[in-house]
Amino acid sequence: MIALGYLLGFVEGPVVAVVGGLALITYGRGLLLERLPTAISGAAVAIIGGALGVGALRWEALDLGELRGVQAVLGPTLLVGPTQVAIAAGIAAGAAFLALVVWLCAPWPTTRAGYLWTGVEAGLAALAVVTVFFDPAESGLGGSGAGSVTAQLLRWAATVALVASAAGALAWLLSKRRALWRVIPVAAAGAGVVAGAALLTSAT
Repeated sequence: MIALGYLLGFVEGPVVAVVGGLALITYGRGLLLERLPTAISGAAVAIIGGALGVGALRWEALDLGELRGVQAVLGPTLLVGPTQVAIAAGIAAGAAFLALVVWLCAPWPTTRAGYLWTGVEAGLAALAVVTVFFDPAESGLGGSGAGSVTAQLLRWAATVALVASAAGALAWLLSKRRALWRVIPVAAAGAGVVAGAALLTSAT
Protein backbone atom coordinates (compact mmCIF):
# COMPACT_ATOMS: atom_id res chain seq x y z
CA MET A 1 0.00 0.00 0.00
CA ILE A 2 2.93 2.34 0.70
CA ALA A 3 4.35 1.66 -2.76
CA LEU A 4 0.92 2.36 -4.26
CA GLY A 5 0.85 5.73 -2.52
CA TYR A 6 4.22 6.60 -4.07
CA LEU A 7 3.15 5.52 -7.54
CA LEU A 8 -0.15 7.39 -7.47
CA GLY A 9 1.60 10.54 -6.33
CA PHE A 10 -0.07 10.79 -2.92
CA VAL A 11 3.35 10.44 -1.26
CA GLU A 12 6.58 11.89 -2.61
CA GLY A 13 9.39 9.37 -2.81
CA PRO A 14 12.07 7.64 -4.89
CA VAL A 15 11.88 4.67 -7.22
CA VAL A 16 13.82 2.70 -4.60
CA ALA A 17 10.81 2.87 -2.25
CA VAL A 18 8.64 1.16 -4.86
CA VAL A 19 11.24 -1.56 -5.40
CA GLY A 20 11.33 -2.04 -1.64
CA GLY A 21 7.57 -2.58 -1.61
CA LEU A 22 7.84 -5.22 -4.34
CA ALA A 23 10.68 -6.87 -2.40
CA LEU A 24 8.47 -7.13 0.70
CA ILE A 25 5.76 -8.79 -1.38
CA THR A 26 8.38 -11.18 -2.74
CA TYR A 27 9.49 -12.05 0.78
CA GLY A 28 5.92 -12.91 1.71
CA ARG A 29 5.55 -15.05 -1.40
CA GLY A 30 8.79 -16.84 -0.58
CA LEU A 31 7.22 -18.24 2.57
CA LEU A 32 4.91 -20.27 0.34
CA LEU A 33 7.52 -21.48 -2.13
CA GLU A 34 10.35 -23.96 -2.29
CA ARG A 35 13.96 -22.82 -2.53
CA LEU A 36 14.37 -22.68 -6.33
CA PRO A 37 11.12 -20.78 -7.07
CA THR A 38 11.95 -18.40 -4.22
CA ALA A 39 15.39 -17.69 -5.67
CA ILE A 40 13.91 -17.13 -9.12
CA SER A 41 11.28 -14.72 -7.76
CA GLY A 42 13.99 -12.84 -5.88
CA ALA A 43 16.05 -12.54 -9.05
CA ALA A 44 12.99 -11.36 -10.97
CA VAL A 45 12.19 -8.54 -8.54
CA ALA A 46 15.86 -7.52 -8.53
CA ILE A 47 15.76 -7.30 -12.32
CA ILE A 48 12.58 -5.22 -12.19
CA GLY A 49 14.38 -2.88 -9.80
CA GLY A 50 17.40 -2.69 -12.09
CA ALA A 51 15.22 -1.94 -15.11
CA LEU A 52 13.39 0.83 -13.25
CA GLY A 53 16.80 2.18 -12.29
CA VAL A 54 17.79 2.36 -15.96
CA GLY A 55 14.60 4.30 -16.69
CA ALA A 56 15.33 6.70 -13.85
CA LEU A 57 18.97 7.05 -14.93
CA ARG A 58 17.81 8.11 -18.37
CA TRP A 59 16.46 11.31 -16.78
CA GLU A 60 19.06 11.40 -13.97
CA ALA A 61 16.19 11.50 -11.50
CA LEU A 62 15.26 8.93 -8.86
CA ASP A 63 12.26 10.80 -7.47
CA LEU A 64 8.92 9.65 -8.91
CA GLY A 65 7.58 13.20 -8.93
CA GLU A 66 10.54 14.36 -11.02
CA LEU A 67 10.08 11.45 -13.44
CA ARG A 68 6.43 12.37 -13.93
CA GLY A 69 7.30 16.01 -14.37
CA VAL A 70 9.94 15.35 -17.02
CA GLN A 71 7.62 13.06 -18.96
CA ALA A 72 4.84 15.66 -18.70
CA VAL A 73 7.04 18.14 -20.54
CA LEU A 74 9.13 15.99 -22.90
CA GLY A 75 6.98 12.89 -23.35
CA PRO A 76 7.14 9.22 -22.29
CA THR A 77 10.61 7.82 -21.59
CA LEU A 78 10.24 5.17 -24.30
CA LEU A 79 9.51 7.73 -27.01
CA VAL A 80 12.01 10.50 -26.32
CA GLY A 81 15.25 10.57 -28.31
CA PRO A 82 18.05 10.48 -29.10
CA THR A 83 17.46 7.13 -30.76
CA GLN A 84 20.13 5.19 -28.83
CA VAL A 85 18.74 6.40 -25.52
CA ALA A 86 15.17 5.51 -26.51
CA ILE A 87 16.33 2.04 -27.58
CA ALA A 88 18.10 1.57 -24.24
CA ALA A 89 14.93 2.53 -22.39
CA GLY A 90 12.92 0.18 -24.57
CA ILE A 91 15.25 -2.74 -23.82
CA ALA A 92 15.03 -2.02 -20.10
CA ALA A 93 11.24 -1.78 -20.27
CA GLY A 94 11.06 -5.11 -22.08
CA ALA A 95 13.31 -6.67 -19.46
CA ALA A 96 11.10 -5.29 -16.69
CA PHE A 97 8.02 -6.80 -18.35
CA LEU A 98 9.66 -10.19 -18.83
CA ALA A 99 10.81 -10.23 -15.20
CA LEU A 100 7.31 -9.23 -14.13
CA VAL A 101 5.90 -12.29 -15.92
CA VAL A 102 8.28 -14.56 -14.01
CA TRP A 103 7.60 -12.76 -10.73
CA LEU A 104 3.86 -13.28 -11.05
CA CYS A 105 3.86 -16.97 -11.95
CA ALA A 106 4.69 -18.39 -8.50
CA PRO A 107 2.86 -19.12 -6.39
CA TRP A 108 -0.03 -19.21 -8.85
CA PRO A 109 -3.38 -18.66 -7.07
CA THR A 110 -5.98 -21.39 -6.73
CA THR A 111 -8.83 -19.47 -5.07
CA ARG A 112 -10.91 -16.45 -6.02
CA ALA A 113 -9.33 -14.39 -3.25
CA GLY A 114 -5.90 -15.49 -4.45
CA TYR A 115 -6.66 -14.38 -7.99
CA LEU A 116 -7.89 -11.04 -6.71
CA TRP A 117 -4.74 -10.46 -4.65
CA THR A 118 -2.49 -11.54 -7.52
CA GLY A 119 -4.33 -9.05 -9.71
CA VAL A 120 -3.59 -6.31 -7.19
CA GLU A 121 0.11 -7.25 -7.15
CA ALA A 122 0.22 -7.38 -10.95
CA GLY A 123 -1.41 -3.95 -11.12
CA LEU A 124 1.06 -2.50 -8.61
CA ALA A 125 4.11 -3.79 -10.48
CA ALA A 126 2.65 -2.77 -13.85
CA LEU A 127 1.98 0.69 -12.45
CA ALA A 128 5.66 0.96 -11.50
CA VAL A 129 6.78 0.01 -15.00
CA VAL A 130 4.30 2.37 -16.67
CA THR A 131 5.18 5.25 -14.34
CA VAL A 132 8.89 5.05 -15.11
CA PHE A 133 8.81 4.19 -18.82
CA PHE A 134 5.50 5.40 -20.20
CA ASP A 135 3.50 7.87 -18.18
CA PRO A 136 0.67 8.90 -20.52
CA ALA A 137 -1.58 10.61 -17.98
CA GLU A 138 0.52 13.18 -16.17
CA SER A 139 1.05 15.32 -19.26
CA GLY A 140 -2.69 15.90 -19.44
CA LEU A 141 -3.28 16.79 -15.82
CA GLY A 142 -2.37 20.40 -16.39
CA GLY A 143 -4.89 20.82 -19.17
CA SER A 144 -7.67 23.35 -18.96
CA GLY A 145 -10.60 21.02 -19.44
CA ALA A 146 -11.87 18.31 -17.14
CA GLY A 147 -12.61 16.18 -20.19
CA SER A 148 -8.96 16.22 -21.21
CA VAL A 149 -7.87 15.21 -17.73
CA THR A 150 -10.40 12.38 -17.64
CA ALA A 151 -9.31 11.10 -21.05
CA GLN A 152 -5.66 11.09 -20.02
CA LEU A 153 -6.42 9.29 -16.77
CA LEU A 154 -8.45 6.67 -18.61
CA ARG A 155 -5.59 6.19 -21.04
CA TRP A 156 -3.19 5.82 -18.13
CA ALA A 157 -5.42 3.28 -16.37
CA ALA A 158 -5.92 1.35 -19.60
CA THR A 159 -2.14 1.19 -20.15
CA VAL A 160 -1.58 -0.18 -16.65
CA ALA A 161 -4.40 -2.70 -17.09
CA LEU A 162 -3.01 -3.82 -20.46
CA VAL A 163 0.50 -4.38 -19.07
CA ALA A 164 -0.84 -6.20 -16.00
CA SER A 165 -3.20 -8.38 -18.05
CA ALA A 166 -0.55 -9.33 -20.61
CA ALA A 167 1.94 -10.17 -17.87
CA GLY A 168 -0.68 -12.18 -16.00
CA ALA A 169 -1.63 -14.20 -19.09
CA LEU A 170 1.98 -15.08 -19.84
CA ALA A 171 2.59 -15.84 -16.16
CA TRP A 172 -0.30 -18.31 -16.22
CA LEU A 173 1.28 -20.11 -19.16
CA LEU A 174 4.68 -20.14 -17.47
CA SER A 175 3.19 -21.43 -14.21
CA LYS A 176 2.29 -24.64 -16.05
CA ARG A 177 5.97 -25.37 -16.60
CA ARG A 178 8.53 -26.61 -14.10
CA ALA A 179 10.35 -23.96 -12.08
CA LEU A 180 13.58 -24.56 -14.00
CA TRP A 181 11.95 -23.17 -17.16
CA ARG A 182 11.72 -19.76 -15.46
CA VAL A 183 15.49 -19.46 -15.38
CA ILE A 184 15.55 -18.77 -19.14
CA PRO A 185 13.33 -15.66 -19.14
CA VAL A 186 14.95 -14.40 -15.94
CA ALA A 187 18.39 -14.71 -17.54
CA ALA A 188 17.15 -12.97 -20.69
CA ALA A 189 15.62 -10.16 -18.63
CA GLY A 190 18.83 -9.75 -16.65
CA ALA A 191 20.84 -9.55 -19.86
CA GLY A 192 18.37 -6.97 -21.14
CA VAL A 193 18.89 -4.74 -18.11
CA VAL A 194 22.68 -4.95 -18.49
CA ALA A 195 22.44 -4.21 -22.22
CA GLY A 196 20.07 -1.29 -21.67
CA ALA A 197 22.30 0.20 -18.99
CA ALA A 198 25.41 -0.18 -21.13
CA LEU A 199 23.72 1.38 -24.15
CA LEU A 200 22.40 4.26 -22.09
CA THR A 201 25.78 4.88 -20.47
CA SER A 202 27.57 4.90 -23.82
CA ALA A 203 25.10 7.43 -25.19
CA THR A 204 25.54 9.92 -22.36
